[in-house]
Amino acid sequence: MPDNAGRDPDEVATTLARWLATRLPADAEPGVAHVQAPESNGFSNETILCRASWQGSDGPVDRRLVVRVAPTRNVLFLDADFSIQYRVMAALADGQIGLPLPKLGWFEDDPSWLGVPFFTMDHVDGLVPPDNLPYTMEGWVVDAAPADQERMWWTGLEAMARVHRADWRGLGLGCLGERLPGRPGLDQQLDYYRAFLDWTAQGRPQPVAEAAWRWLVDHRPRRDGDPVLCWGDARPGNIIWDDFTPAAVLDWEMATLGPPELDLGWWLYFDRQFTEGLNVPRPPGFPSREETVQRYAELIGRPLADLEYYEVFSGFRFSVIMCRLADLMVGSGQLPADTDMGVNNLATQFTAQMLGLPPPGG
Repeated sequence: MPDNAGRDPDEVATTLARWLATRLPADAEPGVAHVQAPESNGFSNETILCRASWQGSDGPVDRRLVVRVAPTRNVLFLDADFSIQYRVMAALADGQIGLPLPKLGWFEDDPSWLGVPFFTMDHVDGLVPPDNLPYTMEGWVVDAAPADQERMWWTGLEAMARVHRADWRGLGLGCLGERLPGRPGLDQQLDYYRAFLDWTAQGRPQPVAEAAWRWLVDHRPRRDGDPVLCWGDARPGNIIWDDFTPAAVLDWEMATLGPPELDLGWWLYFDRQFTEGLNVPRPPGFPSREETVQRYAELIGRPLADLEYYEVFSGFRFSVIMCRLADLMVGSGQLPADTDMGVNNLATQFTAQMLGLPPPGG
């Protein structure tokens, strides 16, 4: 459901070339060509791929660019702040924590160019594990040798640990805890996703999400510790991989401050959803949950607690997101109005399975 489906590629190329002329030296003479949407365009942002060229001080420059554009109508998240992902990547881009990121270009908040804010970053070559069909069912991940799968798992977790070890105060990312009401951490996230569910459900019954919410309230950990910088959408599908190691860590729109278990729980939840939830085996090279927890505690230098809680919270969060996504797909004509996807989807199915509930839809 890419928002840029209605944009004329030639008009976009002309507009981006004129915009680049305002950012580059007067004699750069920029041009933009090969404008297209990627095969898998996200629901929370519009993405435009293009090739830009200009005259640089040392000769001609030719670059493949990715243009991330704020959604024009299909707003997935409650109280979404499009600038967050750019600000987080910019803060982490100095290389101090050794996290692979795309090279950022400029952030443009003037809507006169594309109708909404946007920013650019360099294209990164590599492979991305697909969600549809999930990478646990077919493709380059399951076809890989177990040793490569193991390297992928550990290097992905090492990248996430670098995020958690980052000095978010020194990086000026305290704003992540200030944009939502409440104390940064689990309380703030629980309040946000409760409000998100109420907003997207619009009074419609959400039996699995509500059951998961009651479980979360009843089993709330007593403490969640000092907050760290959290990636937010921590999973293999948000990494560009080169030789089974991260070439770029992507998708920071869910970045927040919270316990590291928030990210690790999300990672483990998606691993389980794409295997247990689909009744397919895990890639044989992926280390076990126990090995993962032990190694991750070593990586961040502290024990991990209440991971079952954070996995259930991940199921709740994803169920809420899927409810909203179903409405967007109905609104865009991709699903019929009488679809039950909002309550019966992969997230609600596996969340029900985790909690021992009857499957949605019978």
